[in-house]
Amino acid sequence: MKLPFFALVKRNLDIKASTRSSAVLRIGLVFLAWSCFADRLIVYRTFQNPDWFFLGILFFIFSGMLCIGWRTKFSNIGFAFILNIMVFYLGVRDKYYPFTTFPGTLIALSITWLCFLPSGKSFSLDKYIAKSKFKNQNNIFHREIGQVWALNLIKVQVAVVYFFAAIDKSYLGFNERLEQILQSAYFGSYLPWEGLRFIIFLISVLTVLILYLLTFGLFIKNWHRWLMPIGIIFHVFIYLLLPVTTFSLTMILLYISFLDPKDVHYFFKRI
Repeated sequence: MKLPFFALVKRNLDIKASTRSSAVLRIGLVFLAWSCFADRLIVYRTFQNPDWFFLGILFFIFSGMLCIGWRTKFSNIGFAFILNIMVFYLGVRDKYYPFTTFPGTLIALSITWLCFLPSGKSFSLDKYIAKSKFKNQNNIFHREIGQVWALNLIKVQVAVVYFFAAIDKSYLGFNERLEQILQSAYFGSYLPWEGLRFIIFLISVLTVLILYLLTFGLFIKNWHRWLMPIGIIFHVFIYLLLPVTTFSLTMILLYISFLDPKDVHYFFKRI
């Protein structure tokens, strides 16, 4: 029984592939982190609080380095460390929005898993510097190949988010809860049309079904052609109707971890 288990572990921890998908995740997550946190960390808002001021300066330094891919591993670890302090300690202590929200936590954790990916081997200043030093085109750095096993960590994170979201909504009264949310946001105390109740009921049922489908279906490569567009439309729908901030865009970006790195590589090569 041990041999198949260790073979499975080894197979999932020894995955050499193109690093371009990791690089796209790196750049996208930095932009999402700026969108979610940057406005709250500018000097104007933090100069009276030494903790937030110091960490805010480090936030912009490390995120800038990570975005352009300069000393990528160092900047990634530093950026992840800063975000986790803000999200799991200072944000909770000071009840400082948006560091107490789930979208912020999702970004912080995703950047943490990014530390285990060789995202600096593609679309980065590190790659440009290495290329100028080593003219040998057969060098593995130039071929943008690395260990990308940590994409599995991001995949599991996405599946866990969908699974617990589905569990949270798997009860008979979810349509009433959704009705209350939409009434509060759009209609006030009464629905303008009774037929909306049935539409909201259908939306609630479809929401739960889609969440369960995404939980397990994203791991099936043959389903990507139709399931990923459904997931993207689902998140765009949520983004337009409810104030979910960066959550929808973060989940859509993380779909890249489910794509074959080889396919991502040749997609960017073609364009």
